[in-house]
Amino acid sequence: MATQKTVGPPASSASPVPAVEFAQISSARDAAGQLLTLGFDGTRYTSSLGSWFKKFRPGGVILFLRNIETSSQTAALICDLKKLSEDVTGLPLIVAVDQEGGRVTRLPDDFSAFMSGRYGASYAGVKDGFPTARALGEGGSLDHTEEIYRLMGKVLGSLGFNLDYAPVLDLDTNEGNSVIADRSFGREADKVSQLGRSAIRGLRKSGMLTCCKHFPGHGGVSLDSHEQLPVDERSARRFRSAEFLPFGEAVEEGIEFVMTAHIVYPAFDDKYPATLSRKIITDLLRDEIRFNGVIVSDDMDMKAVTSHFADDEAVRLALLAGVDNLLVCHNGPRQWTVYKTALRLIDEGALSEGEVKNRLNRLLEVKRKVLSCESQEGAH
Repeated sequence: MATQKTVGPPASSASPVPAVEFAQISSARDAAGQLLTLGFDGTRYTSSLGSWFKKFRPGGVILFLRNIETSSQTAALICDLKKLSEDVTGLPLIVAVDQEGGRVTRLPDDFSAFMSGRYGASYAGVKDGFPTARALGEGGSLDHTEEIYRLMGKVLGSLGFNLDYAPVLDLDTNEGNSVIADRSFGREADKVSQLGRSAIRGLRKSGMLTCCKHFPGHGGVSLDSHEQLPVDERSARRFRSAEFLPFGEAVEEGIEFVMTAHIVYPAFDDKYPATLSRKIITDLLRDEIRFNGVIVSDDMDMKAVTSHFADDEAVRLALLAGVDNLLVCHNGPRQWTVYKTALRLIDEGALSEGEVKNRLNRLLEVKRKVLSCESQEGAH
């Protein structure tokens, strides 16, 4: 069948991963699934969840509070999902979460007791949750920031997560921007850069993959991209002298993922938001800032995209722009459209075999890290 077109195992300069750890991605169907990170409903494994997973064969999943009740329940759900991925795809599963601290938290209410029972009293001090990035920025301590993110990553890893969509590296430069606000370390590029590096180091010490966001900067607009399509009219010089700096520092620190913004930046592309813009994704993030890791979209369910672009067109533009991984947070018809469109682009050659291999190679590199970290954790 046409959808069984071989794309082959990704070429890599790294030493090969043993077959017992990584199955060969041998069809367009397999490849399309690996390009997706999907949200779902439910708090426990069910046959319908299993059928959903087998339908998409996703490279990753993302959990929200709708999936989380208690620490033990969350750990059991994630364990079941990882086993399902091994059985269905032969590959480790990226299990992602938005855990920033403050108002953006996805931790079960009993996480402090759960962690204190495992590791001792060090978690009693965060029983009410982790501080906002703004609070850490006001404190200004790089060591304290690193320790907070290490503790946060340890909680996530103990529950089974392996990727945190953090830290936020947007500069909080617009007082009317309630979307970013206290999620940012501050207004100054140097402060955000250094605290961002500390956050990345802390998460990495706990064995977590990290994802900074939202490139090329979400802090300068007042509109909410969940509801509308913002436009940031500032100059290219301004971005290169300020907003780009924290992302460049994160790249130097070895960040594994960068998440894009659903915002139009006329200084770089007056037609498409960053997620859909090759001028921003490839020309800026890949070629100018020299990021070689995984580029993940912000949620493709957000109205900044869905109110202005047909679903299939948005997927086509994002993948052709250079996005590696499409995030679709809600289980519904849009997930199927995104999957089918990615599959068609691969099958018809709109994404060349080389482009598909490059994307899969980047994704498999982070999955090698997942396997390595989880193997080390299991040995302790």
